Amino acid sequence: MNITNATKETKVLEVKIGRKKTQEKDRDVEAAVAKFISVKAKIEELNEKLNETKVVLIAKGRKVLGEDDAATITFGVDDDRVQVKFDYEIKVSDSVKLKSILGVRFDDLVRTKTEYTPVKKLKEMASKNESILKCIDVKEKSPSCTVVK
Repeated sequence: MNITNATKETKVLEVKIGRKKTQEKDRDVEAAVAKFISVKAKIEELNEKLNETKVVLIAKGRKVLGEDDAATITFGVDDDRVQVKFDYEIKVSDSVKLKSILGVRFDDLVRTKTEYTPVKKLKEMASKNESILKCIDVKEKSPSCTVVK
């Protein structure tokens, strides 16, 4: 859809909050919706092309590195450079067995962390209880926009 045509045509902006729908006239938001969908489609197309080139670079990187322990490899043509970085996530799957194998070295080689993750209900409770609110940090996440079909 052409963005300039979308703003000239008589359109109605549908606003949906939960199950409640309303309609209003807002040319700026109408144009932004059309532009967002257009830009998002272009980004998805470019990401697809980017992923295809990543596959080639990663495959070449693996082949060239072979058994080398290096984590990065750089390919260059003239002044253009692309770096491929290989990284690994290592998680402990059986801490009891690993602890028996490592013995006293376990604490030197494995970080143990305790994490407190509040449930949504705690935020609701904190809005009504100042003492709870002082014990937690509530930060708004960055708003996101998504194309809905």
